[in-house]
Order: sequence, then structure tokens, then C-alpha cells
Amino acid sequence: MAELEHLGGKRAESARMRRAEQLRRWRGSLTEQEPAERRGAGRQPLTRRGSPRVRFEDGAVFLAACSSGDTDEVRKLLARGADINTVNVDGLTALHQACIDENLDMVKFLVENRANVNQQDNEGWTPLHAAASCGYLNIAEYFINHGASVGIVNSEGEVPSDLAEEPAMKDLLLEQVKKQGVDLEQSRKEEEQQMLQDARQWLNSGKIEDVRQARSGATALHVAAAKGYSEVLRLLIQAGYELNVQDYDGWTPLHAAAHWGVKEACSILAEALCDMDIRNKLGQTPFDVADEGLVEHLELLQKKQNVLRSEKETRNKLIESDLNSKIQSGFFKNKEKMLYEEETPKSQEMEEENKESSSSSSEEEEGEDEASESETEKEADKKPEA
Repeated sequence: MAELEHLGGKRAESARMRRAEQLRRWRGSLTEQEPAERRGAGRQPLTRRGSPRVRFEDGAVFLAACSSGDTDEVRKLLARGADINTVNVDGLTALHQACIDENLDMVKFLVENRANVNQQDNEGWTPLHAAASCGYLNIAEYFINHGASVGIVNSEGEVPSDLAEEPAMKDLLLEQVKKQGVDLEQSRKEEEQQMLQDARQWLNSGKIEDVRQARSGATALHVAAAKGYSEVLRLLIQAGYELNVQDYDGWTPLHAAAHWGVKEACSILAEALCDMDIRNKLGQTPFDVADEGLVEHLELLQKKQNVLRSEKETRNKLIESDLNSKIQSGFFKNKEKMLYEEETPKSQEMEEENKESSSSSSEEEEGEDEASESETEKEADKKPEA
């Protein structure tokens, strides 16, 4: 039992370290900064002493109150209209944080006040993923009893039971998988299958009807790149999706693929000649945010891409040169003349055919008139004289 508690403590510490790293990134990110339009001409208002006035966003205040465990303050903020499901730059809610902190009282308080137990952060983790990873059995049971789904997949294709290391936690979650009738393999494939369907439709219709994610501005291309949906990625590129599209933080699909260590997605994008040097809003290129094990691969891809670009430029120059040569040699004029000469006899033939048709039509009409006159005369001869 003591060993299990030790393991749970290590995972909790790991989760807290991950959270600390997220907060460190948040403090240095543009997302945390107040928008320029609110600051007036890009400057912060000054206090009487001339020092900048520090202003916190409502969401940050709410998350801080929840993290401190001050339920009275949280109630006041909710009464003033605070969103209980507000997130930080990494998509973490107060419920995620309470779970990581193993604060069951705050977990219960938030759920009783309608916090979304199935909300996912930017990595696709629900609070139940966090509880399963940390080994907090009592919190996991509470989530399950209050509607948590055991079949939600994170960005790594993992459901909560995949993250459970302790037998008791794994048994609890797998038992719920059966009770909820969840097909785990189907759950893992569901998003990719839907994206494949959309990509094929856009390719066939010639019209891309993607909708950006509200929080991050991520597109289907970002999602496919980050999650390694290679077939989806290829279809989207074939459909004409903008390779260098950026989300609200300035990340391109290559930033996403590099950050999550998706080697094949990086190769697909590089071979399609995406821009490998675009910087996000923090001035970072895909190389700067890449998984450590992928940097060398990216450097190789960039060398290959330079060769591909050079070959493409050479081909284009040859095509252009050949085209100019044909124009100068009168090739197109001669071709036009040949086409004209081919068309002229055809036109003459059509005119003659029209004349013949018109002539025979006239003869037929004359014959019909004569026959009509003859019939009239015969009728007149048959009438008795008065």
C-alpha cells in the first residue's frame, strides 16, 4: 500500500511539474498579455507613481482563486458571471487543476457548480485522464459517478484507461468501458474517420469548408499534422489547403507536427514545399518548438526541400525558355494558320450543303404547289354546269 502511495505521489509530482512548465510558458506567452486595443495606443495606464498598473484577465483571477482553494472567493466570482469552464493558454480548466492537486473538495465544489467533467485541454486530456494518470482512485470514481466518459481520446490517441498504471484504477476504468458500451478502437479512430470523410468531400467538391477551433484557431491541417493523420493530411494538401496557415498563436501545421514529434507529418509537409522558417508570435520557427528527437530530421528535410525547390525552379525555367522559343519561331502563328486552313474547307462544304438543302427544299415546295393546282382543276371539271 505504501508503495502504491509512493507511485501515486511520483505521478502527481510529475503532473504538477508539467503544470508548472505550462504556467512558465504562459507567463512568457503573448496569450497572457492584454490585447493592445484594450491598452489604448499600445500603452498600459500608469498609476500616480508612474509604475505600470498590473491587470489580470477575469479568467486568470478565477483560476487563481480555484487553485488557492478559496471557495468563498470562487462563489463571488461565479456570482459576478465568471465562466466556470474558463481555460488558460494550454486549455486547462480549474477542474483539471483541482484534480492534479488532488483537491477532492474543490473537485466536488466545481462539479456541483456545473463544471464540465469531459472538457479537454489542448492535449485532449479530460480531468479523468489526469486522475487516471496520477492514480487518484477516489477522484476518478467521483468523475465517473458524475458523467465522465471513459472513451474520450487525447491527442496521443489514449483513453483514460491507457494512462492507468495501478491495477485498481485500470480495473475501475475498464469495467466502466463495458458498462458504458464503449468501443475503444472505434473511439480512437472516430475523429480520424470523420476528418477523412470531410477531406474527401472537400477534394471532390473543390471547396474547403473548414471551421477553425474557437480557442486556438487551429485548422483541420493543424489537427491532422499534430495527431499524425497522414492520409487526411495528404488529402487536405491535394484539396488545396494553405500549407502555411497559422493559428491564433502563429503556429503553422509544421510547428504542430514538429512539436508533437510526428515525423511522417513533417515529411509530408516539407515535401509539399511548406515554409519551414515561418515564425510564430513568439518568434519561434518549427525547429525551435520541435521535439528534441526530431530536430535532426527537420534539418535533413530542409536540405531535401532546398533540392526540390531548385529542381522545380530549373524545370520552370526550361518550360518558360521552350515557350519563348516557340513564340519567337512563329510556331503558334503557323499553328493558327494551319487551323484556319483546316477550318476554311469545312466552312465552304457547309455552305454548299446548305445551298443544296435549300434548293431541294424549293423544288419540293414547287412540286407540291403544282400538284395542288392540278387537284383544284379536276374538282372544277367535276362540278355540273348551271
